[in-house]
Amino acid sequence: MEQILRPGIRETGTRYARHAEASVGPAWFTSVMGTGILAICAFISPLQMPPLRTAGVALFCIDVVLFAIFSALLAERLVRRPATLRQSLSDVAMAQAWGAPPMACFTVAVGFLRIGTTFLDPATCVAVAQMLWIVGALGSVASAFVVPFLMFTTHELSLENTYGSWLLPVVPPIVASVPAALLLHTWPLAVQGSMLAVAYALLGIGVLLAAILIVIFYSRLLYGKVPAPAFVPTMWLVLGPLGQSIAGFIALGTVASAAWPALGHGLFIAGLAYGVVVWGFGTYWFAMAGAVTLRAIARAMPFTLGWWAFTFPVGTMTAGTYALYGITRAPIFLGFGALYLALLAIFWTIVVAHSLRHARTSLVAAAAAA
Repeated sequence: MEQILRPGIRETGTRYARHAEASVGPAWFTSVMGTGILAICAFISPLQMPPLRTAGVALFCIDVVLFAIFSALLAERLVRRPATLRQSLSDVAMAQAWGAPPMACFTVAVGFLRIGTTFLDPATCVAVAQMLWIVGALGSVASAFVVPFLMFTTHELSLENTYGSWLLPVVPPIVASVPAALLLHTWPLAVQGSMLAVAYALLGIGVLLAAILIVIFYSRLLYGKVPAPAFVPTMWLVLGPLGQSIAGFIALGTVASAAWPALGHGLFIAGLAYGVVVWGFGTYWFAMAGAVTLRAIARAMPFTLGWWAFTFPVGTMTAGTYALYGITRAPIFLGFGALYLALLAIFWTIVVAHSLRHARTSLVAAAAAA
């Protein structure tokens, strides 16, 4: 009996693996981003509750495993089927997702620096984070340039098909800012000024491109109205560049004096002023996206991988709010930070449950059809 079952089990496992390799894409990395940002926000929460730190460590470990598996599967698919990249870039909706892998690199890098160093070898964590930041920075520049270039020259676009997902390829340069700030002191002294300049330049690219696209998306909502329920989660992506740029400007301003002593204090004050102003708009958009989502839920909003948009953007707002509280000690930021973290945990739990159910159904159907 055992000899009969073992080949069947092995064959089924092979089918599952082939299906996973064939279906993996850059959009899968949104789960790494969502899980990683929850781990980081839980671990660094100013509430300083031991259960949150424990949960942060556990989630970070899960996130690293997910990142490794998805990276290996995606690399194998691109090697075996080189046409996959060209095909994905030729489709405007699929092309947007190539912003996710660089952001996943940055998220995991921050996890190693903020969480990993507490129980792993610090030097190893820094080395891994540096490697991830370099890969992510190159990927972020590529996604922010290649995808808009294709949108300018090749993709067929229309106002009614404009979604918040257009932000995905241009936000990665913003996400590069926080790990860049955390890593600044780890680079040789001679290049720290240049690395800080690169970080600010990337932040500028992402913030300005995101601002342009947010205006375009706002116009689409005005004249084209709210998209179909399946696309409503993309409204939450607007929070991503808002919250992340708050955390990024404050993080870079905090370390700027180490490389640029004469400019450090001014950049710190500018970052704080920017953060408070943008936080207000982010809070407004959080409420607007929530109201539209409740409306979509009432109209049977279907599950898609786009539901991961409920996690990372909320996490960036949480991190940005934490950064503001760390400087101002204003109770309003502590309260909103706790609220955002609680909602992030709830959203993540819901999305994970639906994702696992969807994955199981897909794998069973694929195995049965093979």
